[in-house]
Amino acid sequence: MLIQTGLTVFSAIFQLFLISLAAGILVRRNFVSKPQIQVLSAVTVNVFLPCLIMAKTLAQFHPEAFTLWWILPVSGVLMIGCGLVFSGLLFRFNPGKRPFMTLASMQNAIYIVLPIGQVLFADQFDRFALYCFLMVMGLNPVMWSVGKVMISGQAQGRIQWKDFITPPLIAIFISVAAVFTRVSSFIPESVVASLDLLGQATVPLAVFILGATIGTITLKSLPSLKDILIVAGVKFVLVPSAVFAILYYGKVYASIPLFCSLMMIQAASPPATNLIIIVENYGGDTPSISSMMLIQYLICILAMPLWISAWQFTVS
Repeated sequence: MLIQTGLTVFSAIFQLFLISLAAGILVRRNFVSKPQIQVLSAVTVNVFLPCLIMAKTLAQFHPEAFTLWWILPVSGVLMIGCGLVFSGLLFRFNPGKRPFMTLASMQNAIYIVLPIGQVLFADQFDRFALYCFLMVMGLNPVMWSVGKVMISGQAQGRIQWKDFITPPLIAIFISVAAVFTRVSSFIPESVVASLDLLGQATVPLAVFILGATIGTITLKSLPSLKDILIVAGVKFVLVPSAVFAILYYGKVYASIPLFCSLMMIQAASPPATNLIIIVENYGGDTPSISSMMLIQYLICILAMPLWISAWQFTVS
């Protein structure tokens, strides 16, 4: 049963890997240029993803039926905190290792999680996506504040409000506010359907952009084996183990199983590709950080199916 579950999950993730691999090859062979990927990424982040967020939130978010919705953004912050504590202890809170601590604690919460959710939970994807977006409410501000300072090495780096204001985050807050103020009841279904139609482009584009982004990374400056093992150990062993234990022994899976599945996918997710953007914009050891990220994405091809299948098998 465990092997069958593992093969099913691995097959689903491998499909996404093949798309990402194809995108990476296209970039490597210059069939698709880096500026073109940047434009595609900008359109996805600024248009398609916000449309998907608003459509799913307006249609699926019912706070009166899900009174514990606030657990999602709080869980996102706690998960990052867990990774920072584990990596900080293993790196002995060495200031020079802060970039790697960031990679070990801040996961790719959208571009890899949404596609996996669409494959594994196709019949519940609308709610899965909503949970994911609510979690990002907690993750995004931490990444662009604490993450920015730690990974760029700018201990005195100035954090500007505009760094927090991203189209996806704006879409989350606007749509959540519309639900709480009952404004959503006045929005025509045709408008929500149109937003959803545009938003459906997000998942395949996200997989393609993820592969293209990773495809631009080179192994010019390999981190030490010790650093690689620490980051991988925190990212794919300690954090998922902690989340697994809390969800299982706390019996959370009995009441909100889809939330638990999302948490396990998030816990085993590789580092956020936005961290590369932060380094490129604000400075930092780009070659070393990029190499570490590429290695972690290669590891996740096996690590994510193992954790997801172990969870599904345990609670089934």
